[in-house]
Amino acid sequence: MLQGLDGKVVLVTGGAGGIGSAACRRLSDEGTRVVVSDIDEQAAVAVAESLAGDAVGVGADISTAAGAAAAVDAAVDAFGGLDLAFLNAGVECLAAPVAQFSEAEYDRVFDVNVRGAFLSAKSVVDHLTGAAKPGNILFTASIAGLQGSPTTSIYNASKHAVVGLSKCLALEVGSAGIRVNVLCPGVVDTRMMRSLEESMGAAAGISADDMKAAMAAGNALGRYATPEEIAAMAAWILSDEAAYCHGETFTIGGGLMA
Repeated sequence: MLQGLDGKVVLVTGGAGGIGSAACRRLSDEGTRVVVSDIDEQAAVAVAESLAGDAVGVGADISTAAGAAAAVDAAVDAFGGLDLAFLNAGVECLAAPVAQFSEAEYDRVFDVNVRGAFLSAKSVVDHLTGAAKPGNILFTASIAGLQGSPTTSIYNASKHAVVGLSKCLALEVGSAGIRVNVLCPGVVDTRMMRSLEESMGAAAGISADDMKAAMAAGNALGRYATPEEIAAMAAWILSDEAAYCHGETFTIGGGLMA
């Protein structure tokens, strides 16, 4: 068992997705009480009901201030407070050159990936500082937030913004005992990757299967990560075993950044 997780209350946004649901399971197994937040309320409740420990599911659109606050309020209502937050909600973009991206697609991606991360962090920090208690915030960004790639500029830009947000927030709240870090996965075997394989493959004129093979071959291990592998690292960063990790950018890409 990881140190410092047992009994803590953790909020996971995007909790019904591939990485999010795996994180909920791992954190529950570590003894946390889990608030599963997702725009799909039925899916969030289903994940919560599947966990071995105490958990609650809440439908919340974190791209709105009311939705971000509702996710934190659910933790307070169910468990009396909040200790940890894995701000993981995100969406992929449709692959296209910059000149062909629509404003609507830009707004869709940035509303969730950037506005949602900002509003969620604001709600969590407001709660933690108001309760005068230490806490721990972990964002999900992406290795795409540390580099460029053709046809996914809007997604990459949104994840660059999340990395920047985490660094600024870490400098603001560290003295209050609130740790802030960001996790940047590479390719992970989730529904989101299926969508990207199809979209990026179409933009490159190849099949989704060929795009998947090319993306897997792009890292030294030659494969995708499992959601459980990402969840394991997230749990460690949120635990007291990473107590001196603050303002850090963690990559988990199978050698993609080597």
